[in-house]
Amino acid sequence: MAENGWTQGICHEEPGFPRLLINSLERLGITERPRYYSREYEYLGTRRCRVVLSIARSTRHPDIEPWRVTATGFQHQDAYPLAIRKALRYLCRIFEEHLIPTPMRLFPPVIRTQVWQARMRNLERRRQREDLLYHVVAYLVSLDKLFDEQAQILREQTHRAEQAELAVRMHQIRVAQAEARTAAAISSEAVAQESLRQIQDRRMQEWTNGGTPVPAIGETRVLIGTPITGWGGLFRTPQAPPEGTAAATGGGAVEQPQEDDEEELLIPLEVHSAPEDDSPRE
Repeated sequence: MAENGWTQGICHEEPGFPRLLINSLERLGITERPRYYSREYEYLGTRRCRVVLSIARSTRHPDIEPWRVTATGFQHQDAYPLAIRKALRYLCRIFEEHLIPTPMRLFPPVIRTQVWQARMRNLERRRQREDLLYHVVAYLVSLDKLFDEQAQILREQTHRAEQAELAVRMHQIRVAQAEARTAAAISSEAVAQESLRQIQDRRMQEWTNGGTPVPAIGETRVLIGTPITGWGGLFRTPQAPPEGTAAATGGGAVEQPQEDDEEELLIPLEVHSAPEDDSPRE
């Protein structure tokens, strides 16, 4: 059965931790099989699986409420045994006083309390009489300690891998943003060039329709209107005589051009060129 990605089922008596947990629960009056809930997902590029193990109420110890444990692994195959091992460790802590007459009193609890450490010291004193039990428990405790150390190293390495994956994704986001800004800049440049071309075309059309001279390539502007020619070549402006000439004439006034001379300048060329002999006589 699956709901929102969660699958659930009942723990079966399989070799290893599952069978050990079921037998231990039955000794404590918990006859209902543990139920697990599992969900696989991906976090920062790493596959994950979370398993929740639910333990029912004990008929022998009804004062203890139902409880549950959660374990996280990479797949259901490794997260499920982790959850059962964690349930065994919590079981030794929750039912610490009720485990005295059972072999489970020597299981490593989730917290190695002073009571459990006293049991280990007592077992070591009885090493000569219970040599086999002592070595088995010592081996079990050593394996449990090694597992915790390796699990801590694995968590650190997993955290580093997740941080590296997060950094890679952040760099990918920055690269995508930079590419988007570059594409936007290129698009804006193309729009600006197209607008400039349209403005130039519209100005050329206006000049063409209005009869305005079109500037050549390289010219910034065109002078509009009729050019004005100076009249300096048609009218001779008299110049002042040299000082020596003025003195020779006795300081007389400079002779000004007469009106007849000006009118003569305006007479057509044909009149000046005609000979006097051909002029009609009265």
